[in-house]
Amino acid sequence: MDDMDKMMSEQYGIPPLPKNPVVAMAYVPYQGSTGNMYHPEKGLNAGTMFPVLDKPFLGCGGMKK
Repeated sequence: MDDMDKMMSEQYGIPPLPKNPVVAMAYVPYQGSTGNMYHPEKGLNAGTMFPVLDKPFLGCGGMKK
């Protein structure tokens, strides 16, 4: 464990990475046409210009608090 791993583990409770991490491959399905888009102000507030990608975080258990 190097100094950075030790500091992250002690200060933030983050476990160190494994010595030989496995390389992963991401899959992103084709999203087709852009379709409808939010007005710029709403897109900025939502974090996306595309309503189909607007997936608000609902917290633990999937319920609004």
